[in-house]
Amino acid sequence: MRVSSNVTNMSEQTTPEMPTATKPVEEHKWLQQFVGNWNVVTEMWMDPSEPPMTGQGTESVTSLGGLWTVAEVKGAMPDGTPTRGFTVFGYDVSFNEYRGCFYGDMSSHLWKYTCTLSDDKKSLICDCVGPDMVNEGQTANYRDVYTFEDANKRTLTSYGEDANGEWQMFMKSTYTRT
Repeated sequence: MRVSSNVTNMSEQTTPEMPTATKPVEEHKWLQQFVGNWNVVTEMWMDPSEPPMTGQGTESVTSLGGLWTVAEVKGAMPDGTPTRGFTVFGYDVSFNEYRGCFYGDMSSHLWKYTCTLSDDKKSLICDCVGPDMVNEGQTANYRDVYTFEDANKRTLTSYGEDANGEWQMFMKSTYTRT
C-alpha cells in the first residue's frame, strides 16, 4: 500500500492565531462589588393600597473570569413556596454596554437586561421587556435598579411602566453582606 506524497504531518501545519480572551476593563471591575454572600429581605406591592408582602432569602455571587458575575438567590415566595433564581451581569465590550439576564423557577420567561451605569456610579439601571403582570398575553416594560449604598449594603428596586409611561415601583429588596 502506498501513501500519497501530499499528506503532511499535522505538526508541520500552521494554524491561524487563536483570538485572545477579553481582558476585564473598568466596567467589569465595577461589577465585582456584587461578589460575595448576601442576606436578602424583599417587599412586594401587588396592590398599592395594601401593605407589602415580605420574603427573605440568601444570595451567593461569584465572578466568572472577572468578566461576569453570576448570582444564585434562594428564598421563598410570599405564600412560603421555596424559590431559586440566577442573575448574570457582564459588560459587552463589542456593544459598549452592560448586559445581563435573570431566570428562575417562578417564571418561564428569560428576563434579558440592557443596562447603564448611573452618573454617580452607584446604580446599575437595567431595562427589559417581559410578560405583563396585569394583562395576560401582553408584554410590558420593566426596570430594575441595583444601587450600592456602601460596600456591605445594596438594594434592588423593581418598576413596571404604566399606560402613561410612568415607572411604578412594585418590589424592593435590601441586600446585606454576610
